[in-house]
Amino acid sequence: MHKSIRIPGLALALLLAGNSYGQLFISSGTTFNIQSGGIVTVQGDITSSADITGAGKVILKGTGNQNVNMNGFTIPNLEMDNVANATLTGNARVGTDVLFTNGKIQQGNFDFVLAPTATVTGASASKFFVTNGTGRLTKAGLGATAFTYPVGNSTTTYNPVSISNSGTSDDISVRCLANVLSAGATGTAFTKEVADASWDINEAVAGGSNLSLTTTWSASDELAGFNRTKGGISYYIPTAGATQGWDLLNSQTGAAAGADPYTYTRTGVSALGVFAVGTRPVLSPLLVSPKVFLQGAFNTGTGVMGDNLRNLNLIPTSSPYDSIPNFTVAGSGGGETTTTAIVGSGAPAGNDAIVDWLFLQLHAAADSSVISTKAVLVQRDGDVVETDGVSPVNFSGFPVGSYYVSIRHRNHLGVRTISNLALAKTTAAPYNFTTAVTQAFNLGVSNDPMATLNPGVFGMYGGNVNVDRTTRKTGSATINDYSLLLTGVDAAAAPGPTAVYRREDFNMDGNVRKTGSVLTNDYSRLLGILGAANIITQPIF
Repeated sequence: MHKSIRIPGLALALLLAGNSYGQLFISSGTTFNIQSGGIVTVQGDITSSADITGAGKVILKGTGNQNVNMNGFTIPNLEMDNVANATLTGNARVGTDVLFTNGKIQQGNFDFVLAPTATVTGASASKFFVTNGTGRLTKAGLGATAFTYPVGNSTTTYNPVSISNSGTSDDISVRCLANVLSAGATGTAFTKEVADASWDINEAVAGGSNLSLTTTWSASDELAGFNRTKGGISYYIPTAGATQGWDLLNSQTGAAAGADPYTYTRTGVSALGVFAVGTRPVLSPLLVSPKVFLQGAFNTGTGVMGDNLRNLNLIPTSSPYDSIPNFTVAGSGGGETTTTAIVGSGAPAGNDAIVDWLFLQLHAAADSSVISTKAVLVQRDGDVVETDGVSPVNFSGFPVGSYYVSIRHRNHLGVRTISNLALAKTTAAPYNFTTAVTQAFNLGVSNDPMATLNPGVFGMYGGNVNVDRTTRKTGSATINDYSLLLTGVDAAAAPGPTAVYRREDFNMDGNVRKTGSVLTNDYSRLLGILGAANIITQPIF
């Protein structure tokens, strides 16, 4: 028969071995001592306003969820043996050991503190602390000996983190969060390219800590596009200003260890807060906001580009450049994706509607070598944006500094900035290629680096089927863009390929034609691009 034990009033010393109680209530001013080898098995709730002393053990072994409110007082040893779990309704502290046999301890908004010499044993993916609120798991006086915090944000996710502190010993607290948020502890949850958990790690005394972190996640935590061969642990810098944001650099990324679960390790951590595991979303931002026009899609009457490909649902939702020759990804580039809600016919129309994918390159200031790439989108008004259709381009994973930026397209000649741009983490550097032909780099070619689209308006030359740095109507069949157009048309039933996403589609209307009106005829568009020239060449960059 279950019963309650209520200990009021005067001090009481007990030697308890194998005794079972439905509820355990210990009032203020009471001494409740469990001697060495003694066990108190509780099948109901625990409420205490005093420390439990001695070297014995309390076992949580109910058949339903058990509430535990220690009001910040200590249990010497605690065994968790309840598949229905336990829930903290007050802060708790353990002096010697927490043994997980079955079930989980749900912390909610309450802290669970482990004394400096206390241990946790038996924890696993089915038995751990659930930090499903503001409550933290704290290891008091953490020093150089690594301690594993067996935490997860829910009863179905387990994301332990191992921490050692080679600096000044301190009380180090951990709270596992459900997602990776854009602003660390706040903001919008990332939906791709991260492990879907983050760790809020804090110290009791600011400064002096020097931590080594090893974070753990499972394959089931990995969101779409996560790349465990090139990721790492990122810290969110919360201080407002030029340094704010995620701090992971490409040079700090690498392959994960383990085989489901997986781990990354980061050393030399002295600034504490929110940490996450991932790739592009948690790499250090480097923002730029270019503007460019594509000659093939440009409408001289409206002064903006047409979005026929979007209206026909022809723009792919993943980067086309991963499979096109001569487009080599670098840095954090490759595998970019978007959604039909952004590039499909149902997306908002107007000047911000998406026209197509572009391929951007980041060049080192010293030698202009390409150090990173990014597949992005371009709007009708020429604004170049991220795959969300609105944000500035983010060359993730590079430090603040000066860089050249170039823009390429699957059937247009590329352009590059004439000088280095000062790029930062929090403010996007603008660069408008459309306002003057001198806005584009022009070394090693006799023709202008951009086409004149309207008086005072310039854009990237079109007509480059084989992405070889030239648009031409003469030469061998492998380099002659007119010959390549004819091959593309003649291989299809008359009048030519319809409703397609093809490089031979010079006017970007979704069809490939060698005859017909000037507005629909790609051969006419090619002749218009070339004018009196036989060849137009892209500068070398």
